[in-house]
Amino acid sequence: RRARRLAEGLSEAGLPVDPAATESNFVAIDVRPLGLDAAEAVGRIEKEDVLVSTLRPGHLRAVTYLGVDDDAIEGAIEAIPRSLGVLAAA
Repeated sequence: RRARRLAEGLSEAGLPVDPAATESNFVAIDVRPLGLDAAEAVGRIEKEDVLVSTLRPGHLRAVTYLGVDDDAIEGAIEAIPRSLGVLAAA
């Protein structure tokens, strides 16, 4: 449920995320349309105190688990687009 909320929120914010593809506890974020490689995107997001990892070249993986509550999901929905927003708005 939380992974789906994260996917929906990021998609609504304009990030290239497919909520329909979120079937487990992780969300894939395609950063290639933003002109970023995965390592640069991870670094930007980590500055917002949100942890993500590389799924494959050009794609990030945001994982939910029992220690991630609803407030953390809402915070990530705000922080991730903000950290990538300069390029997302271009």
